[in-house]
Amino acid sequence: MLFTGRNIILTGASGDLGTAITRRLITQGANVLAVGSDAAGLLRLAAEVSGPGVLETFVADVSDAAQVLDYATHAFELWGQVDGFVNMAGIQTRVRPIVEFPEEDFDRVMAVNIRGVFLGMKYVLPRMREGGSVVNMSSALGLVGGAGIVAYVASKHAIIGMTKTAALEQGPRKIRVNAAAPGPIAGSMTFKLADEVFSGSKKTFADTVPLGRHGTPEDVAGLVSFLLSDDSSYATGTTHSVDGGFTTA
Repeated sequence: MLFTGRNIILTGASGDLGTAITRRLITQGANVLAVGSDAAGLLRLAAEVSGPGVLETFVADVSDAAQVLDYATHAFELWGQVDGFVNMAGIQTRVRPIVEFPEEDFDRVMAVNIRGVFLGMKYVLPRMREGGSVVNMSSALGLVGGAGIVAYVASKHAIIGMTKTAALEQGPRKIRVNAAAPGPIAGSMTFKLADEVFSGSKKTFADTVPLGRHGTPEDVAGLVSFLLSDDSSYATGTTHSVDGGFTTA
């Protein structure tokens, strides 16, 4: 029960990772405002997750400043303070080399993955209590390159830079800001990407990982729980990989 009485906002809540992280936090006693753009997905989440903590849902497009302000304000009105923020909403588009990469795909990824993370911190941090914790969701591809996915790779590198900046700025308030960097995690986004990258082959991303398997959403949930908790009270401005060794080569 690490988070009894603590209030946490989580964006990108209806995806595979969002569901696992929400379940972990609710089970550990947190009150969670689960934010996502997929209303039906949030309904499914609410039906699947239960525990000592209380789950609330909020439909919002994280790339829209007014809607981000709305979810941040709603959380503050619900609880009076925010203790944690999992800034996770992100997308991936078609696999194409840079010279063929559609400009509209690039712009959409930037809008969600970078602007969404920026706006989340802009509007949640002022409503966060002193000593709170932010976890921005980067990726193993925020630490290395990846052919054919320039927008996603660029956005995940940018999140690490924003994390370091926010950690410096929020230090005086004792708010910790860290990034999680998952590798190939079993789920719809990873499998869809693998279909394009390894088209016509039996190879999977698990074949590129020293541990020889895909990660699970629960692997990421464990890391996020640690970074939100007091067990990581002296960690800030850092990026924590959960990638089975993917970035060690």
